[in-house]
Amino acid sequence: MKRFIIIITFTVALGCANAQERLFSDTPCEYITTDIQGNVFLIHGFNLDMISTDGTRQLNYSDAAFGSISHVDAGIASKILVFYRENGTIVLLNSELSPIESSLNLLDKSLTTVSLAAMGNPNKIVLYDEANQNLTLTDLNLNILSQSRITFPGEFHPTDMQVIPEHRIALLDTLHGICLFDFFGTFEKEIPIPDVKAMQLMKDRVIYLRANKLYQYSLPTASSPMSIETIDIQLPEIKQFHFFQNTLYYIDADNIAHRMR
Repeated sequence: MKRFIIIITFTVALGCANAQERLFSDTPCEYITTDIQGNVFLIHGFNLDMISTDGTRQLNYSDAAFGSISHVDAGIASKILVFYRENGTIVLLNSELSPIESSLNLLDKSLTTVSLAAMGNPNKIVLYDEANQNLTLTDLNLNILSQSRITFPGEFHPTDMQVIPEHRIALLDTLHGICLFDFFGTFEKEIPIPDVKAMQLMKDRVIYLRANKLYQYSLPTASSPMSIETIDIQLPEIKQFHFFQNTLYYIDADNIAHRMR
């Protein structure tokens, strides 16, 4: 099958990468992502560290009262979402990693079984309710704006949710693979790949990690509805990753963050 030129370029760029380095410390971390400016965010325990694009400036947010951080969404740099699943709490931070307002308590809104959270746009939050299998859209006070029930056969326990604001939602599930929805929770497509360890949702493609390789799916458009393609990239053993421009950030088997340029 013929590949798009953009996929070939992407493959060559990573295939030739040889500048590999530890990101900033030997501190084990659980999650890595970036904002749209290229600042890097690392989760370790109840700490969130931010490293600037030049690799020198470091900010930290930490609140041990909420426990360990489950997830951070830095896709909207002015409202960085920090989610504490066990505590049922969301904190929104500004670009200096300072809380914008008081923390948001999901339990107070009867959202007691939310397992995943992300920003939908600067004024909306997307939640996944595991017990009720609902995709829920709320305002910044957790008032529910819309809900959509997911009805897949068999068990459905997604481990990650990523959102392209006002565009698309992706849920990663061990059994079903990667499931795509529009911004309002309407099901679009299932990419039925088992045992995916991590993913990154982009506007025109999904990159995912499976068996120590990165694969890429180009998402269909109106002009090419059957144009989903795949390609694999050889990498060291990694647990989680994030690709930004010409740099690949990843967490290795020892939970140490690296970058490859």
